[in-house]
Amino acid sequence: MADKVTVQTLQEMKRQRQRIVAAVCYEHQMAQIMDRAGADVLSVGDSVSRAFLAMENEEDFTVDHQILFCRAVSKAAKRALVNCDIPLSAVNGGPKAAAEAARRVVAEAGAEMVKIDIREDMDELYPVVQEVVKTGVPVYPQIGFVNWWERNGGDQVRDLIVSKAKALEDEGAVMIDLTAVTNEVYAAACEAVKIPVIGGQTGPEADGHIYVSYSLVGYQANLLEKDGAGPSAAKFVFDVAEKAFQNVRAGTF
Repeated sequence: MADKVTVQTLQEMKRQRQRIVAAVCYEHQMAQIMDRAGADVLSVGDSVSRAFLAMENEEDFTVDHQILFCRAVSKAAKRALVNCDIPLSAVNGGPKAAAEAARRVVAEAGAEMVKIDIREDMDELYPVVQEVVKTGVPVYPQIGFVNWWERNGGDQVRDLIVSKAKALEDEGAVMIDLTAVTNEVYAAACEAVKIPVIGGQTGPEADGHIYVSYSLVGYQANLLEKDGAGPSAAKFVFDVAEKAFQNVRAGTF
């Protein structure tokens, strides 16, 4: 088995111009698959509140919820580094609440890095990152723009993102997740800092790419109503289950 990935591994990968692969996963089975497939980072996204728990209000998702999912992923990670998102409820609770959440997901769930989403207000939420850095827990801020389907660019956006990336690196961030910017902005941010900058909309101009594992393999119920060329684990599961259920009703099971 390859050596366990650490924060230092990720930073050395940037220096060696080796691309980093991150996979968002929420539970033990998918985490095992992504780890064995070669993901460098398994990221336990707070998006689990919507995707798996069907919560409509992100503020209802707590650190206690997140610890359960992070613990399951941590137990699956043989090689990959485990990142755990700090829930929005803790981030909005202020720097002290976020710092306590970071301590808990490390101590109780085996996280090795925490992601803090400050896209909603990068200036207002900046102190949250500062406080969590003080705990000694490796911090992975998410910056950029909330509407991930947009691609923001131009000189003003580039200068804003570069300045934020530099400030976060100086603060002690170990990696950055950048969202909803153009390829040119990704490239400028990567060039500006020594820590890795990755994202879900990047090409090779960035230091790596993040996949949501369930989207990657098509494990989404809405794909049952769509015809497409991509993979559909949902369709595979549906077909197997439907046939088994029909066999029972026909008395041929």
